[in-house]
Amino acid sequence: MVHTDDTVKQLQTLDGRKYHANSKIAYLMPEDADEANRLQKQHVVLKYNLQGNFKAPLREALEEGIVVLDSGCGPAAWTFDVAKEFPNSKFHGIDITPQAFPEDVKPDNCEFQVANITEHIPYPDNTFDYIHQRLLVMGLTHENWDNTLKEMFRVLKPGGYIELHEPNLMKMRNTGPFIKQLHDTITGMLESRQIPANIALQLDDRVSNAGFDVEQIIITPMAVNHRGKAGELLWEDYRHAYVNIRPLMSMQNPNWESVKAYELHMNACGQEAKEKRTFLDWYTCVAQKPLK
Repeated sequence: MVHTDDTVKQLQTLDGRKYHANSKIAYLMPEDADEANRLQKQHVVLKYNLQGNFKAPLREALEEGIVVLDSGCGPAAWTFDVAKEFPNSKFHGIDITPQAFPEDVKPDNCEFQVANITEHIPYPDNTFDYIHQRLLVMGLTHENWDNTLKEMFRVLKPGGYIELHEPNLMKMRNTGPFIKQLHDTITGMLESRQIPANIALQLDDRVSNAGFDVEQIIITPMAVNHRGKAGELLWEDYRHAYVNIRPLMSMQNPNWESVKAYELHMNACGQEAKEKRTFLDWYTCVAQKPLK
């Protein structure tokens, strides 16, 4: 594992949880074992709902052997899973948090670097055949998105693919007042920090503006707390994520400084999702770097 940026280590403690305190890092989720465990479980839920680990037309290439970057890889659940499936390919994970990488169980075809993708992806031009990135909706400002896509374009080989995954957090289908209040609060919090809450709807334009050719935008409706085990597991992850940012949410809504009040609100959201049969729309953008 290579460290490339000392600024990533600045953390602050809020209600016993560690969050980034560096002004260069917009990422809102905590940095601790509980959040890493949530992301590991989340990978299983997403793989099931999306019916696989990737949408780009690269299965044959991955079997033969290509070079892959998992951008903002976190605890490397996706990286490890795909690396084990395609041992002939080489996988590189990059994240701002070194504690995310479980080095003791790392497949031989994986390497990790600690760096801030919004400033510089520490690889030469035209290094990768495929770049995968997901769920940075709470991690990148407007400017960060532009810088990151520019860096991705630089390190991707001509003809290579990027694949971005983001949920439409601002508007879920079939919701009521409890989920609406949750979404209004997080939207206000994100926008106050210059983070685009509706990034899922912007992927097409932003990726095109960065120079890529958008091949497809896939919208996958995911059931929240209904339709059996998959819906229940997605709700558990959704709830867990919101619990992990309660200290930040309470800055927007002082009523939620009370853990009990917040818990009651999340319980009401879960019941509402079940009764109204709520769906979360998941956006996948697959794009290619032009050959010329």
